[in-house]
Amino acid sequence: MPRFDQPGLRFDSAGLFYDAAPVPSATPRRKMAKPKLDLKSKTDSELLGYAQAHITAMTGNANFPTPDPDAAAFAASVAAFDTALTTSDTAQQTAREKVALKDAERASLEQALAQRGNYVENASGGDEAKILSSGFSVRSPATPPAIPPVPADLGITMGDHAGEIDLHWTPSKGAKSYIIECAPYNTPRVWQQVKITTRSSFTVTGLTPGATYVFRVKAIGSAGESDWSDEAVKMAP
Repeated sequence: MPRFDQPGLRFDSAGLFYDAAPVPSATPRRKMAKPKLDLKSKTDSELLGYAQAHITAMTGNANFPTPDPDAAAFAASVAAFDTALTTSDTAQQTAREKVALKDAERASLEQALAQRGNYVENASGGDEAKILSSGFSVRSPATPPAIPPVPADLGITMGDHAGEIDLHWTPSKGAKSYIIECAPYNTPRVWQQVKITTRSSFTVTGLTPGATYVFRVKAIGSAGESDWSDEAVKMAP
């Protein structure tokens, strides 16, 4: 790599890096994939088929040489659930006992599958293709929360008493609270915070009757704050 003190090189020469500057990586950072199990959403038959397909996918799979639980223990859990499910399906007089046994074996199998999910996640190093080769699907990446939109339709009406003005606006999706500000109707604006509220309406009190005021509102969410709403103007009664 060329150095900045090499003869014939300019300060802005292409491909020049300072010794203290990190060299940009040519390989983007890979996202770590995770197995998607969705065990509770599966019927008993679907869970059994899912576990059996996992056994097939894991047999001889070089990506996962030391599964947890091991092959024999996992196969025994699948076989026990298969037997319990068959017995449950055909039970007549002892239906409740058979279903209870089946449920217990299902819980055991779910635990075994969850252990396998952890093992596959760790052994695969987050490689999506390796996870898929285990017979498990891959979780979708989490969607980060969005900043709430600007409060819309800010409206003003006279309050019930002198010096009161009622504000109302359309709620913003994802907003946890709203900041209300007020200023005398002149330029430049000198804004003052009136209230932080969780509602989409508020009555401002203590205004000077006959004076004109301008109001604005912004939404606050877990991801941040929106821009300010359009201003709304009203003379205090």
